[in-house]
Amino acid sequence: MKSLKNIYYTVCLTGLLSVSTSSCTDWLTIYPQDRVVEENFWEDKNDLEGVRNGAYRQMANTVSKLVLWGELRSDNFKENTAFQGNNRDEHNMYMEIQNGMPDSSMSVFDWGGVYTTINYCNKVLQHGEEVLAKDKQFTTSEWLYMKAEMTALRALNYFYLIRAFKDVPYTTKVINKDAEVEHFPLTNQLVVLDSIIADCESVAGRARQRFSDVADSKGMITNSAIYAMLADMYLWRGSLHEGRHGKKGNDFVNGQEVPHDVTEDYQKAVDYAEMSLLSLARQNRDERINIGGLMTTSDEYFDYGLSKISNPAYTEAGLSNYNMIKNTFLQTSVPRLEAQTAIFTLGNSAESIFELQYRISDNLKNTIVNSLFGSASDTHLQANKESLDLLFNGGTTGETDTDGGKWDSRVWTCCQSQLTTGNLISSGGSGSGSNGTYCVKYQLPTNNILNMESSGNTREIKSVRYLSDEEHNWIIYRMTDVMLIQAEAYACMAKNTSGKEYKNAMAICNAIHRRSFYNYSSSASGSFVPGQDATATTASAGNTYTGSTRDTQNGLKNINASIIAVMNERQIELIGEGKRWFDLVRFAERCSAGPKSDGKPGDPEDPRESTEEWPVQNGYTGMLTMVDMFLSAGGNSNFATTLKNRFKNRYGLYNPIYYMEVKASEGAIEQNPVWNKSKYEQ
Repeated sequence: MKSLKNIYYTVCLTGLLSVSTSSCTDWLTIYPQDRVVEENFWEDKNDLEGVRNGAYRQMANTVSKLVLWGELRSDNFKENTAFQGNNRDEHNMYMEIQNGMPDSSMSVFDWGGVYTTINYCNKVLQHGEEVLAKDKQFTTSEWLYMKAEMTALRALNYFYLIRAFKDVPYTTKVINKDAEVEHFPLTNQLVVLDSIIADCESVAGRARQRFSDVADSKGMITNSAIYAMLADMYLWRGSLHEGRHGKKGNDFVNGQEVPHDVTEDYQKAVDYAEMSLLSLARQNRDERINIGGLMTTSDEYFDYGLSKISNPAYTEAGLSNYNMIKNTFLQTSVPRLEAQTAIFTLGNSAESIFELQYRISDNLKNTIVNSLFGSASDTHLQANKESLDLLFNGGTTGETDTDGGKWDSRVWTCCQSQLTTGNLISSGGSGSGSNGTYCVKYQLPTNNILNMESSGNTREIKSVRYLSDEEHNWIIYRMTDVMLIQAEAYACMAKNTSGKEYKNAMAICNAIHRRSFYNYSSSASGSFVPGQDATATTASAGNTYTGSTRDTQNGLKNINASIIAVMNERQIELIGEGKRWFDLVRFAERCSAGPKSDGKPGDPEDPRESTEEWPVQNGYTGMLTMVDMFLSAGGNSNFATTLKNRFKNRYGLYNPIYYMEVKASEGAIEQNPVWNKSKYEQ
């Protein structure tokens, strides 16, 4: 499954890369312990590549925290009350966070490992020119490729930090020894975002289009990945600014007033998403031509109706816009999910843009999948069915509407009912275990057959046998994620339902929906048949987004309906991929009330961000809207009131800073004001 030969191998520079990932005596934990005299190390490209590979490996080691930051507080999951594992303390910590009571003493908020990755990137960027001058076998083009990789990887890790913590210490300086550690203060989230956008733009198009090996092309930074990051970053920047001062306004950054147009950010998100998808299409084409594999025939993928918004650039060399892996559903009684198998079970698929690689033989395990997801007795979470029901008219099991989630194949693997013995998930009937709904999207075997049973119009999944292991790659960006980033940017620009932006946003949602949707047809003797629009280019009933229960919830009247459609599609498409909480934060930030057009104030001012030249509201309105619309359903409803009472401003959207970092910084780092006490400070 994996043919990666060099990346993530143990790096030879033991001393230089022996970095602490916990905060004990320092506040940033990004330095080694003076074990190597570095001037004797940076001699040739092998040294440089060793540290480069160490950066990827280190990020793979921090995935568990990245996932928890992006998923745990969301409405996707709730407690697995059948938990019987040994990690009871860890389980209790997760449940406290889910219940709106995170504490700065919790180890999950220790960001040291992420800063270690950043420091590795800084080391490569600092010493690259030096090695280039020494090693005549190391070419300028090789160095520029590596420079683009490390610049983007550093930016990506900072992007995770500002989405999880808001304001964070920011430095591009290498830390080599204890004496060089400084008390870096917090840098405003928007300043960091502007900096990493500028960094990514400086190397956009300058990375490799692909590597010689498919696993390298997916497991290392390519042009497609950099464009995807830029699309994501611009969507965030537009949303953050819109919630502070509306569509147009001025920033006050580093003491200077800077004009800003939110619509321009959204347009750049659209454009960079298109560039990412185009670059991915070229990468896949070249790999089919030169090394085979991935998608070998045109029958294996399809555009699901998006040819009508195709970019003319895609006609180049036979490229086709938005081609997705096809779910053919060829067998009616035991349907196969080809896209699911390729993307999650096999990994490094044609839809993958960047995914971290895992291999047990290299002592690199992905433990977070089995820990959080699946249906084993030591799995911490189960799917929040009550929230997922809101995605569909008719819910995830009903069929009162053709848009019911009962016919969405993603529900089959992300919201399976009732834990049973023997690695089986059963929809009901006999079987032991505790009732619940579980996400097994990462754990299906390669044949990926779903056994079905039928009784008139109640045909449901009988069982799914799943595979549990620790070699699942972790996907950072994939095709449909980027498509939905583009759809959200379109939706943010949409003024009405007749405009191009609205139609394009809905077309993308519909295409992703069609790929996974089964239509039920009573005329087919109670059997499943592919949706009638599965191979057409126009939408039809049952395969297009027709609304959801969530559309009628309080607050929609003030929000573009297409944004809700994108939020719904992102939730079910990307469930369990560490995206949902970040999506909710972005939504809340965008919906915050800035200054009113009639001159009346919006939310109270944010004392941390406001200046005399640039007043900033505290984001309370957006937080209330997000909680009411998304966090008040089912398993989340019992603590929605607690969240609203405690979320007095936008800082409640972000994590507390690990208490040891605050303590050791000697005042340089100020705790998030919503979570300003740890249990050690009560």
